[in-house]
Amino acid sequence: MAVGAAPALRLAVDPPFSLWTAALLHGWYALAPFRWLPESETLERVDRLPSGAVYTVRLRAAPDFTDGRRALELEARPTPSAADARELSARVRRMLRLDEDLTDFHARCRGSRTLQPVADLGAGRLLRSPDLWEDVMKGICTTNVTWERTRRMVEALTMLGPTPVDGSARAFPTPTEVLEAGSDFLQKQAGAGYRARSMLRLAEGVADGTIDLSIPDSPDVSSAERLAALEALPGIGPVTAGYLAMLLGSYDFLTLDSSTRAFAVRTFGEAAADHRKLARHYSRFGRWRALAFWCQRWVGGAQVQARLATELA
Repeated sequence: MAVGAAPALRLAVDPPFSLWTAALLHGWYALAPFRWLPESETLERVDRLPSGAVYTVRLRAAPDFTDGRRALELEARPTPSAADARELSARVRRMLRLDEDLTDFHARCRGSRTLQPVADLGAGRLLRSPDLWEDVMKGICTTNVTWERTRRMVEALTMLGPTPVDGSARAFPTPTEVLEAGSDFLQKQAGAGYRARSMLRLAEGVADGTIDLSIPDSPDVSSAERLAALEALPGIGPVTAGYLAMLLGSYDFLTLDSSTRAFAVRTFGEAAADHRKLARHYSRFGRWRALAFWCQRWVGGAQVQARLATELA
């Protein structure tokens, strides 16, 4: 264990579960302050708590608990207080969706030859940030742009945040830090271009309380209300709102960008370019239809297929 790290904590999750599926099902693992270390299958992140304390957090699989539950090892540097350790554990549970009940989704996947591996592996958890502010800012960075440019924008934004006392990577910035950086930094150094205006409007609204991100994040709102609240945010259109809604547990709405539309057409034909017609292919998945579509695209990838050949042989 690294010098300065606390004794590793063990977090429990009901099987089936695997860290690599939870980390790699969604591209957020490639965006700072997340980092995936494939050699050790470790998910790393620099995280700032509401208290202001900043930690480097590493997550890896651990031996199962004696009752059969899966275990994750959480290591934090520097050594957190007992209160901060509890807060870090809660934030990890949110990021990895450890308390989300996917029983019904997996049961429906078992009725599909294509998606059977999703059920076997316990896949379906979409990695998200500890708070919606970070996810919405990243969502803005994905609009009308290549993935590589998205990564560069997010990396530049993260340079506005603090580092742990014994580290060099940085945490995601607060709304105040984004506002202090200003339009010139966002447009030119971060490469956000026209998106800078939406970023600043979002940051200003969250900072002064005129934008309440707890509304779309609430478990008590309907999927339709959540989607509407997300679409009302600066810089968030219907497609990005649909993806963000999935990160909040609403999988009702199939939305298509250029990449997912191309996959849908290759798989189901030209009619599937219409998201309403595509939804018919997933009607048996009920409220999970968007997650089923996402998982079908993911499970067909070459990297995942190679892994499945090993794990499910």
